[in-house]
Amino acid sequence: MIIKKPKINLKSIFPPVVWFRQYNTENAVCDFIAGITVGLTLIPQSIAYAALAGLGPEYGLYSSLCGGVIYAVFGTIPQLNIAPTALLSLLTFTYTNGAPFGAANAAVLLCFFAGLIELVCGILHLGFLVDFVSVPVVAGFTSAGAITIASAQVKNLMGLSFNGETFIEIWKNVFEHISEAKLWDGVLSIVCCSVLLLLRQIKDYGTPPVSESKEGSRDLKSILKTFVWFLSVSRNAVVVLLCAVMAYTFSLHESKPFSLTSKVSSGLPQLTPPPFTVVSNNNETYTITDMAKYLGSGIFVTPFIAILSNIAIAKAFAQGKVVDATQEMLAVGFCSLFGSFLSSMPVNASFSRAAVSNASGTRTPFAGIYTSIMVVLSMTFLTPYFTYIPKATLASVIICAVIFMVEVSIVKPLWKINKIDMIPLVVTLVACLIIGIEKGILAGVVVDALFLLYYSARPRVEIEEVMNDSHNYLKIMPDSAVFFPAIENLREKIVQTTNNKTDKFQTVVIDCVHISRVDYTSAKGVASLCNDLEKNGKSLVIVNAVVDVERVLSGACSDKCIFAKTDQDLIQSLKDFPFRAGSVATVHFDYISDEWYKDSEKGTNL
Repeated sequence: MIIKKPKINLKSIFPPVVWFRQYNTENAVCDFIAGITVGLTLIPQSIAYAALAGLGPEYGLYSSLCGGVIYAVFGTIPQLNIAPTALLSLLTFTYTNGAPFGAANAAVLLCFFAGLIELVCGILHLGFLVDFVSVPVVAGFTSAGAITIASAQVKNLMGLSFNGETFIEIWKNVFEHISEAKLWDGVLSIVCCSVLLLLRQIKDYGTPPVSESKEGSRDLKSILKTFVWFLSVSRNAVVVLLCAVMAYTFSLHESKPFSLTSKVSSGLPQLTPPPFTVVSNNNETYTITDMAKYLGSGIFVTPFIAILSNIAIAKAFAQGKVVDATQEMLAVGFCSLFGSFLSSMPVNASFSRAAVSNASGTRTPFAGIYTSIMVVLSMTFLTPYFTYIPKATLASVIICAVIFMVEVSIVKPLWKINKIDMIPLVVTLVACLIIGIEKGILAGVVVDALFLLYYSARPRVEIEEVMNDSHNYLKIMPDSAVFFPAIENLREKIVQTTNNKTDKFQTVVIDCVHISRVDYTSAKGVASLCNDLEKNGKSLVIVNAVVDVERVLSGACSDKCIFAKTDQDLIQSLKDFPFRAGSVATVHFDYISDEWYKDSEKGTNL
C-alpha cells in the first residue's frame, strides 16, 4: 500500500509566493509611496498610544518595528499594517497598570500570550467565534472604547496629573483637579485639535500621487493637489514636529511652558525573550504563573479583540475577495509573538492606517516593510528629540483619531430596521463605560446570547387552516429548527388551538419543510402532542420531513402519527378523514410578541 504524504499549500501559508511573481517596478513604487505615507502616520501615533497604555514612548516604537515585516510574509490584505492601536492600548493599560513586576514587563508578556492564543485560534480554525459577536455589540464596544480613550486624554490636554482607569473615575478626578489646569497646555491643545481636524478635512481637496500618475498630468494644479493630500494624511507628523520644534526653541531660552514627554531610550531594542521571570525592586520573584494570574482575563480578551478588529478591517479592504480568516489570525499571531521578543505591547491592524494605505495606492503587503524601515530610522536618529514633544500634542493626536470611532451613524439605520437591536448596543456601551471594557463586552455578548435563546425557544410559526372538497386539517409550519426550549410552548399552543376548534377539523399536519434538525426532547414533545390529540379524537401527520428528522420523530412517536414524504403523499394519507367545503385561510402566530396577526386579505382569526 502506498501512503501519500499530505501536500503543504505554500500559497495559503505564505501569500508572497503568489504576489511576488507579478511584482514589478510599478508595484514597488506604489508600495514605497504607501509605506512612507503610513510611516508618517504611524510614528506619532505609536508614541501617543504608548502613553495611552501607560508606557514610555519607546515601547510604541518597539511595537511598530516588526509588524510590517511579519505581515508582509503572512498577511493577505495589502492595506493592513500591524502596530499599536487605540483600543488595544486601552486594554493594555487596563490589565497592566500598577503591575508589581512592572507595567512594561506585563505589557510585553501580554503581547506574548496574545500571540500564542491568536496562533492557536488560527491553527484550530476558530475564526467562526467572532461571528457570535453581533454588529451592535461591536459598535457599542468600539464607541465606549473611543469615549474612554478620549476621556483619559483630557488630563493631558489640560496639564493635569492624576490616576484614573474607568470613565467615571477619570471625570471625577478631572473635576476635582480642574483648578490645577495649566493655561498653555490648554491653549496648545485647542490649537492642535483645530489644526488636526482642519487638515483632516482638506484631504478631499487633494489627490493621491498614484491617481495623478495614472492621469499622466503633472501641471502645477496637480502638484498642488498632491501636496495638499500629503499634508492631510501626514497631519499627525506635521503637528508633532512643529510642536516639538516650538518646545525645543523654548528650552533654549530656559523656558518650559508645556508638559513634555518623558525621556525616550535611544536605539533599537534588544532581541530577548519575554520576561518569563521577573525580580522586582523589592527582591520579590514573580514567575510566569504569577504574572499570568495578574493579567487574568486580559490574556483572552486582548487577542479576541485583536482578532475581531483585524478580520473586520480585512473584510472592509478585501475589495470583493474572500478573506481568509485563518490566515489573518496566523498573521497577527506571528506579529504579536515575534514582537514580544522586541519588547512590543499587543498590536493589530488600524482602520485609519489602512485607509491611508489604500488611498496611497498600495499594491502588496510589501509596503509594510518600508514603514518598518521608517520606524528603524526614527529610532536611530530622532529619539533624542522625542522628549520635546508636548503631552498636549500627543493627547490631541489621540483624541482626533478616536472621536471618529464613535459609531453614531449606526443608530439611525438600526432604529429604522430593527429597534430591538438597540438593546445590545446600549447595554454594551453603558456597561463598558461604567464597569469596564472587558466586562462591558461580556455583558453585550450575554444579551446577544439571551436573544438567540429566546428566538430558539419561541420560533415563528405559520398556522394555516385548510378546508376544501377532499380534506380538512390544521397545518402548522415552524420557520426554523425546533429544539427542546421551543417544543413545550409549541405543543401547548397547538393543543389550545385544536381545543378551540373541536368540530372544525380532525387532523393536525406539521410541515417540516424548514426543519433540518430536532433533538430527543423535541421528539418526545411531539410524542406527547400525539397523545394529547388522540385523547381529543384527532390525528397528527408529519409532512416534508428530511431523513434525519423523520428517523428521530418516528423513533419517539412509534405508530402514533402518520408520516408523508411530500404534499401529494399528504393528500393521499388524508383521504380517509372527513372534510368540509370552504377555502384556505391563513393566520400568523408570532410567539415572540405572543399576539395573533390576521392575514390582511383573507381568513379568520383562529
